[in-house]
Amino acid sequence: MTKRKALLGWMRESVIVADGAMGTVLQSRGLPRSHCLEEANLSQADVVLALHRDYVHAGAHIITTNTFKANRLGLARFDLQGRLKDINARGVEIARRAAHGAPVWVGGSMGPLKVMLKPYGDMDESEARDICLEQVAALADAGPDIFIIETQQSVLEALFFIDACKAVAPQIPILASLTFNRDGRTFFGDAPVDGCRRLASAGADVVGINCSVGPADTLPLVEDVARNVDHPLVVMPNAGYPTEVDGRLHYLSSPEYVAGYVRHYLDLGMNIVGGCCGTTPETIRAVAAVAKNRPPVRRQVSPEGHMLIEEAPARPLTAAHPVAAGFFQKLAREFAVTCELDPPKGPDAREAVDTSRLLKQAGASAVDIADNPMARVRVSSMALAHLVQQETGLSTILHMTCRDRNLLALQSELLGAALLGVDGILALSGDPTAIGDFPSATSVNDVNAAGLVRIIASLNRGYDFSDHAIGACASFAIGVGVNMAATDMGRELDKLKERMDAGATFAMSQPVFDLEPVERFSEAAASLPIRILPGLLPVGSLKQALYLHNEVPGMVLPQAFLSKLQSLERREDQLSLGVEVCQDLLAGLKKIAPGAYLTSGGRKASVLADVLQAL
Repeated sequence: MTKRKALLGWMRESVIVADGAMGTVLQSRGLPRSHCLEEANLSQADVVLALHRDYVHAGAHIITTNTFKANRLGLARFDLQGRLKDINARGVEIARRAAHGAPVWVGGSMGPLKVMLKPYGDMDESEARDICLEQVAALADAGPDIFIIETQQSVLEALFFIDACKAVAPQIPILASLTFNRDGRTFFGDAPVDGCRRLASAGADVVGINCSVGPADTLPLVEDVARNVDHPLVVMPNAGYPTEVDGRLHYLSSPEYVAGYVRHYLDLGMNIVGGCCGTTPETIRAVAAVAKNRPPVRRQVSPEGHMLIEEAPARPLTAAHPVAAGFFQKLAREFAVTCELDPPKGPDAREAVDTSRLLKQAGASAVDIADNPMARVRVSSMALAHLVQQETGLSTILHMTCRDRNLLALQSELLGAALLGVDGILALSGDPTAIGDFPSATSVNDVNAAGLVRIIASLNRGYDFSDHAIGACASFAIGVGVNMAATDMGRELDKLKERMDAGATFAMSQPVFDLEPVERFSEAAASLPIRILPGLLPVGSLKQALYLHNEVPGMVLPQAFLSKLQSLERREDQLSLGVEVCQDLLAGLKKIAPGAYLTSGGRKASVLADVLQAL
């Protein structure tokens, strides 16, 4: 009899009990959180073996290998990618030793890759599939009884693993489970019923839910799936929500509490039950007692299927690309200029506000506020934007980088900016922390700049990243960077189109020092429905000009301008020439561009008031 037939027969006759947590229990038994837990298969096999045996003695019918993060990406964080095959094979071997002599199956555990695929991140789907295939092959060579694809945050990624399992070892059955938050969505917005159905259609023998939330919050998800998914089901909740004590995570749900909810799950027709983070051998012992001698309940699946009804956003959009008021409203009908403003280094914004007033009087329609430029600590750009708006009435464009905030904080900051009336967001990757004040600081980069554009566009539609309705629509104009003087114009245009497809409505270019690249790029992009604001920078000295020309990618200064600067000995004369050239360019842009983006290049932004005299 094949393993698949054996599993199906087993589930028809009785409820199957899976084990509980590996990671959190190994940590409670002395493995530090900073350690690669999967490496313990090699260096502390006795600790892993003892935990497996404890689960077997507690009554588990399936024990999962200590290989949850034993993929190329997870191991690379500890420089262990070269031991991938050894760690996975050893994980199966240890579990097999623990199961010896008992009617227990060994499940090859595979957790999520936790990467953002294009278009939100930088990884191609093909690379993600290769990473999944590599771990599946390593586990398959060691001969598990079942593949366990668990805690998946995305149906798409789970499908990569399923495809790999079917390609490498089609004879081994597959259990695939998704993880959901309290709102009933995966991290990538998948709903339980649709997600489980897709996993089943792809070839998973058992589908269901594990991790993230505790027994009570899992129950309504189980009820939904039980009513609407006609397939063998699994549920393995966490032991509630964790709290940190003395550097270790503690979970509050007692074994009896978890087992009480498992009884409800079984009444709904679950085929396999177990536990995830925070559950222990004692938890599984209580679960096994509840499940003992219980045949599975036959479920009546709704023939109508499932329909998710979600409250519509309070303010529906009237256009595919919303145009914010203020600066962008003006930009739609006439030439408009925005000036970049660096936030102060300390909590005194009087100079920044005074400069904003000066720029407004000189003709600026907005200020765009940098976000910790050059990875140096500055006052919050959003706080300064709000202050400038209040004190001067100028529109504000907020630079926002992917560098400093995780996905949660990005969305929170964006919602705050919408609440404060910020007109536009310029989505940027951000300068690397290695060049800034704190080179050891972590660069987050949960998403790339194109991914951030998609998130902002989703908020404009009234939904967050996971497709939860937020009750009202944001109305940001969404900006991206562009290099109008790029050597490979075709590639730059393709990148711009990709970001437009994601939702970008305007672009700001790096500083240009000649109208020719602007004319050339504008002609090539003429068919694109996006407003491109060429950047201008009044060069302040020959030294700065040579630095920009020789060290900053994408900056090309005309040789005639460099030669003229070299002929001027006094720095005051060099600055005057820089302002004069910038004024000429601004006057020229009025004939060929919808607007302009002025930056001072690190000097006081008040110098831009002189440039604005050209208006």
